[in-house]
Amino acid sequence: MLGRLTAGLFFLLLVWGNLVAGMKAGLGCPDWPLCHGRVVPPYRWDIYMEFGHRVIAATATVALAFLVYRRFRDYDGWAKAVPLVAVLLVAAEIVMGGLVVILELPVRLTTFHFMAGILVFLLVLYMAGFDGLSAKPVFPAREAGGLFLAVAVLVFLQAALGAYVRHSGSGLACPDFPLCNGGIIPPVLDGYTMAQFSHRMFAYFIFLTSLALYAFTATDQRQARNKGLAVALVALVAVQIAVGAAVVLTGLYYPATALHLAVAVVMLSVAGAIWARQATTA
Repeated sequence: MLGRLTAGLFFLLLVWGNLVAGMKAGLGCPDWPLCHGRVVPPYRWDIYMEFGHRVIAATATVALAFLVYRRFRDYDGWAKAVPLVAVLLVAAEIVMGGLVVILELPVRLTTFHFMAGILVFLLVLYMAGFDGLSAKPVFPAREAGGLFLAVAVLVFLQAALGAYVRHSGSGLACPDFPLCNGGIIPPVLDGYTMAQFSHRMFAYFIFLTSLALYAFTATDQRQARNKGLAVALVALVAVQIAVGAAVVLTGLYYPATALHLAVAVVMLSVAGAIWARQATTA
């Protein structure tokens, strides 16, 4: 229960943070750790979007502290590194979050801040799935386990590229879809266009990879229990491509961008679940 609650809080934190970026409220609280010099800031929508992000982050961190304590107590050997890494990443997140505000949203730091948050979310999912008692922590990385892990890494890298596209201002470098500036290959490949175009091409590659993963689970009897999740992953990737098109065609309308991130996080969760199941798949 604690693991699921913590995962839910970090999911909310990621989506809320994306809304803050989409609504241009990242500097609603221009100081840190206070907000406009106060513990409770004056009311204004952009201030409370950023302030809400900080409150959710604090709540999620408290929940994570309890989860980390339990898992460090119940894990053995190498597995104890998982809660420790989660703590270190959260500490880095807090520092980066403060610097993002103080330095006024630098692109690379903002991207690293987001990706560290994704990593913490994945570690929380791991600790939620492997409690150390009824489910011992494992790390399948051979044969099918390595294949499933590679798919999860691909989705993670795509999320990282998407974060860079968003924070670098490349989101509308290709304002049309499915073409890019009127061509299958854009006529001009400057840095912004290359980032957006690469993000699209990588999405198609992940869709083909998810289809191959489904074919593998459908033809290998040992992977029968993963077939449903593989179908879900294919569907999610297709939905994500459609939502990505909506993000562009609506001019980065913030509900669409928030949904785009939410689907990406669910995709990561499903890819991670397929990989984790490999520990007990015959």
